[in-house]
Amino acid sequence: MGDGKNLTRRGFIAGGAVAGAAALVSTPYERLLNALSTGFIHQAQAEATGNLGARNYINILIAGGPMRYTFDAWMRTNPSDAPLEFNPMVATKFVRSGNNVVGTEYATFNYNGVMVPHMFSQSVTTSAGAKALTELLNNMLVIRGFGTGFDGHPFNATVQQAPVGGVSSIMGLAADYSLKTFEAVEWPQRGAYGNYASMNGKALNILTGNPLNSLLEGFGGPGANRAKGRSLKDRNREAFDLAQARLRAYSQSEFAGSTILSKNLSNASDLMKKGIGNIGSYWDGAVARYRSVIEASMRQQGLVGINDVAMISSQNEFWRVHVADGNRGLVVSSNSDLRDSIKTMAAPGSLAEGLALAEYVLKEGLVSTMNLQMGDPAGLMIKDAANGVVGNHVAIKDMHETGAIPGVLITTAYYRGLCAGMLELIEQLKKSKVNGVDLWSETVIQVISEFNRTARTNGSGSDHGFNQMVTSVFSGAIQRGPFVVGNIYRAGHGGGYVGTQGRAAPIDGYNQKGMPSPTMAASTVTALLRVPKNPYENLAEPLIRLNGDQLQILKAAKLVG
Repeated sequence: MGDGKNLTRRGFIAGGAVAGAAALVSTPYERLLNALSTGFIHQAQAEATGNLGARNYINILIAGGPMRYTFDAWMRTNPSDAPLEFNPMVATKFVRSGNNVVGTEYATFNYNGVMVPHMFSQSVTTSAGAKALTELLNNMLVIRGFGTGFDGHPFNATVQQAPVGGVSSIMGLAADYSLKTFEAVEWPQRGAYGNYASMNGKALNILTGNPLNSLLEGFGGPGANRAKGRSLKDRNREAFDLAQARLRAYSQSEFAGSTILSKNLSNASDLMKKGIGNIGSYWDGAVARYRSVIEASMRQQGLVGINDVAMISSQNEFWRVHVADGNRGLVVSSNSDLRDSIKTMAAPGSLAEGLALAEYVLKEGLVSTMNLQMGDPAGLMIKDAANGVVGNHVAIKDMHETGAIPGVLITTAYYRGLCAGMLELIEQLKKSKVNGVDLWSETVIQVISEFNRTARTNGSGSDHGFNQMVTSVFSGAIQRGPFVVGNIYRAGHGGGYVGTQGRAAPIDGYNQKGMPSPTMAASTVTALLRVPKNPYENLAEPLIRLNGDQLQILKAAKLVG
């Protein structure tokens, strides 16, 4: 709930005394009704005073640091930018000769004045049918051109979530100004890759197993010794009547929000009666729905410039896939068509469940902020040149030994799955309104990984790009996108890493000298959260300003050199 009303799952489960015979332990239903009634009052107060709290915030972590060039690591974004210096790993589309793929290129098209990667010219599958990926672009902001200067997977993941000590993390900041029952949840647990801090003491609920059941287990039926002295039915009836009386009393008072609450008593009553009774009918179907749209979008064939012509391996370093089996670079056999490998791709671990969880808790008004994850590209049927065996492989996201050609194919399929899942969630959120505003306009999704990749000039793979980081943000509060901020160099790192690849460049007139740090990205994301104070801006000013539905770029993105 709101400030001073922090609520955790443990708070529901731990139990507490209530007035009555034998000082009975509160049943979960009694606690749920108390939480919901308090939430209705807080929401009415917020609407009356104009304090709507922070926007919902979802952070999706792709641990491992996969290549992002086909998705959101944008290089040449302005039609007036100089041509890129070529690197075969920095690619979005295939070059063909006759009826076979022979190379890669960085291909873009102009959408609303911004040059965007080839993938966004396509459509993906949702439960409502095919949707153009340009629909995501309308609500998209890319933040590029920052880094840390230090290697390490956990370090670079955590510093993006909480770049400054002694203040709230991005997720914690949104939780600090939450008006929901559970301010923050995380599933699955991030361990060393997570970094949550709340200066207002808002708890992070780390979920296990089935995340929805895990979150709401305290709302279920009581244990054998939960209710004594009178029947559970009677206690639940009394709890409902008490919660209703509380709402009626507040609605008839002169406190802030009383008039608004009075108009919504019927809706509040319906929600309390429903409680969480629809979980069982929702969960399995929702997960299956998300998994279906993700897998259909990843597996799609005939995509122009991606898998519309044969992909017959030359059995060289361009045709390697870094697989989990042996942690090695598997060379694809020339006696196969690499397009077949993605026909059995499986939804990346945790993604379908995480998005289904987000849909439920946001629509039910239970949660404000969430940490989710996206697992590995799995289910790839690849024929190994070393032994001629077709195996079911998992591609490692830390793509050191994934060459240029499998890199474009696999990451395009992978990010198509993510985009399809997000579009499915967005469609559901648009159907729900709070105070006359759809939930998508009240939600911010950020996609992070430890870093992008430093691209090897010979096309054999890529390494840790801790000086060329990127993140992307999606929100219904962003209109008429896409937008991009942050400067990058046209030149690469030299040595074996020649060519444009997103190396961070300074921003003229900015309050960080040299390469911007992850604080720049955090400050820019915070500008979308509708919190009263940005705790990062004194160290790194946000690169955008949001006025109503107008997003203003404060420092234009540049390709330097």
